[in-house]
Amino acid sequence: MRHRHTRQLTMGIAGSGLLMALLANAAMATGRSPAPAPHCLDARAMREAHQVDARTLAILGENDVRHRIDLAGSCPTAAVSGAASLLAREGWVCGGGNEFVRDGQALCPIAAVTTVDAREYARLARTSQASDGTASLGTVEVRGERRRGFGGSSSFCFSPRHMRSWSEDGKGVLVELSPARSGGHRYYRVELGNACPELNAAPQIGFESGLGVGVICGNPGDRIKVVEQRSETMPGAPRLMGTARIGCPISAVYPIVEEAIIEATPVEGAPSR
Repeated sequence: MRHRHTRQLTMGIAGSGLLMALLANAAMATGRSPAPAPHCLDARAMREAHQVDARTLAILGENDVRHRIDLAGSCPTAAVSGAASLLAREGWVCGGGNEFVRDGQALCPIAAVTTVDAREYARLARTSQASDGTASLGTVEVRGERRRGFGGSSSFCFSPRHMRSWSEDGKGVLVELSPARSGGHRYYRVELGNACPELNAAPQIGFESGLGVGVICGNPGDRIKVVEQRSETMPGAPRLMGTARIGCPISAVYPIVEEAIIEATPVEGAPSR
């Protein structure tokens, strides 16, 4: 495993000048109306934004509620401009009309707002990462400060060095991590690109980042590597040797809540170093 590039990934995602403050046009006041509908985004309580393409944003709200925002037209710098803001009545963005992303002097109408699950949000965020369109957000009233460390990428990435245990099931691999080191998430689902029979009797696994950045996000080249232990007799005493195979490709990574775990029998293991 290579971990020395973790800081480089952090700066590429959260420290490359893409910080944005999304500001609602309604002032904070007592007696704010409740959300008009369950799918509405509270523009005053956002944690993370990604520019997926010129007409699509992915936003992580409070309580890990994830949203996809579709724009009525092209707005390619909506989430990568320091001057961008959300305009919506009382800060509720629902896709019902008269809602905009303001980017400088331009107003980009919002066509639809949809809640998405962790898997889809991770896919959208991963797509945006390829074009470096990530912004870390504070609350709507103030401009967010630049995040340090692993930051918002914990919504679709994890660091293998914080892995506590792992188990395999029909959906792929379930990884348990330290919540304090992974944005409060304890479990991550790791989906594989194809069958990986090597995992059936694997005593130990490791992870390899295809980008060499030390975190696993489902990027091209990310792999689970099965570590085989074999005994070699050396002069004086036998010893265990670890050999990592080529591995199995990873197609998706996303956090899951503990209630969603059906099989809770982890296999103790640690990433290869």
